Amino acid sequence: MDAVEGNTLAPLGVSAGEEAVYRTTLRSPGIGIAAIAVECGIDQEAAGAALGRLRDLGMVATADQRTFSGADPASVVDRLTRIRIHGLQGEIRRVASSRHLVESLAEDRRTGRRGQLTELQYVEGLDQVVACVDELSFFSREERLTTHPGPILAAAFDAVRSSDLKYLRRGLRMRTLVHADALESPKVGRFVAELSAQGAQVRGTSGPLERMVVFDRRTALVATDPADITQGALVVRQPGLLSHLLAGFESRWSRSYGVVDDLPSDTELRVLRAMARANKDEAGARELCMSLRTYRGHVAALMRRLGAPNRFRAALAARERNWL
Repeated sequence: MDAVEGNTLAPLGVSAGEEAVYRTTLRSPGIGIAAIAVECGIDQEAAGAALGRLRDLGMVATADQRTFSGADPASVVDRLTRIRIHGLQGEIRRVASSRHLVESLAEDRRTGRRGQLTELQYVEGLDQVVACVDELSFFSREERLTTHPGPILAAAFDAVRSSDLKYLRRGLRMRTLVHADALESPKVGRFVAELSAQGAQVRGTSGPLERMVVFDRRTALVATDPADITQGALVVRQPGLLSHLLAGFESRWSRSYGVVDDLPSDTELRVLRAMARANKDEAGARELCMSLRTYRGHVAALMRRLGAPNRFRAALAARERNWL
């Protein structure tokens, strides 16, 4: 029999030659080394080496060191499977523990020709900015600081939202400062509420604010145009500039105010819109598929929250807060 003919036990770590010897011992229990060598078409030294490995694996047994018999196939396959699975689990653990190598390699890629990490790097265009944020976020292990100085352009909104939520789902910390001008947009308001629900600390500010993201207090990404993040950004690793950016963020954070509790819930927004469209409570309740009593309860709660004596004034107050 040719030793390389087939190797069905290869997934279990058994070579073609070893499998050929094992099958021979199954077919001819008590067979000797010389006969095994002839049957498998190999020399006696190779047959002896294969038998030694098969004995270590518990695949063959011998009583006198001269004759050999194959062990029960079911037991052999079960044992080999368990050994293989144990080995694969160890390999998976080693691969998982080597993830830090990715960070090391990525740092080398960003290193300049003189072996020093580039302290200032320009990134052009929204796609490159998003890719840079994703890469820096991937290696973040502590906290991300973000700012939103004004309404987020439609072209960038989905990318910003996706990046922030993906980061938060990893269970990492995020502090976000949002300018009062940005909060005038209901879309941004709902985004802020979503960030807060995912664990971010979100606060508002009315002072000057640049658009930036700071990763683990070691790297900052600052928009070249605060009003248009799609134009590009500057990656800052220079310690002096980074220290200045961090000090500015912390100073504004200390003077900021809570914003999430002031935002309307989805139900409140639906009721407000129904109030604006429907002349009668019955029509508003039908539109929202609520009972009349439930609808009126929401209306009364909204009027109290807005400090309005009637529905007309409540609608005005909601518009002043940019809820409608």
